[in-house]
Amino acid sequence: MKKLLYLALLILVISFVSCDPIEYNMFGNIEGTVLDYDTNEPLEYVSVQLSPGGKNCSTSSDGCFTFSDLDAKQYTITVQKSGYETNMKTANVLASETTSVTITMKKNDY
Repeated sequence: MKKLLYLALLILVISFVSCDPIEYNMFGNIEGTVLDYDTNEPLEYVSVQLSPGGKNCSTSSDGCFTFSDLDAKQYTITVQKSGYETNMKTANVLASETTSVTITMKKNDY
């Protein structure tokens, strides 16, 4: 009887160990576009900073940027370009999702 109990317990343990664990993606992404406020045209080579996290990038020729593998929380995105006013926007990142943002920039008046 003890041998049967040990065998049943061993089969039960092996069945749990052999199962593939469910993997959850705990990270999210931000993708965005920076546009000229007046013309609605994409702005290239805009400096994009993410806080918290300290990540930086520049927009591509189509005004787009991406930050990947971010912890799920709220971020502030700051955009800067010579001849334009600095602008900021907040974005909430959720696990396993991509948050899309559009940020406009006004030209300096001086």
